[in-house]
Amino acid sequence: MKTITVKADDRFDSTLTKLAKSLKMTKSGVIRAAVLNYKKQLDRDALRRRIRDASLKTRIQAKQAAADFDSANADGL
Repeated sequence: MKTITVKADDRFDSTLTKLAKSLKMTKSGVIRAAVLNYKKQLDRDALRRRIRDASLKTRIQAKQAAADFDSANADGL
């Protein structure tokens, strides 16, 4: 494993220490878990945005298809 140094003020160190003790983990373990969870959240947010964008695109295409159908249906043929 690589060693990474993080500068922390007293308040952050105290919070991290208490959290690590309550979770029965090392400080490094807490930081690793936090970073991995943060990445998962970012991935979920990106997926949510892609789904929303695809949904909006589909809605626009459906409206256009409905308009085309209505236009063709109203042409008197």
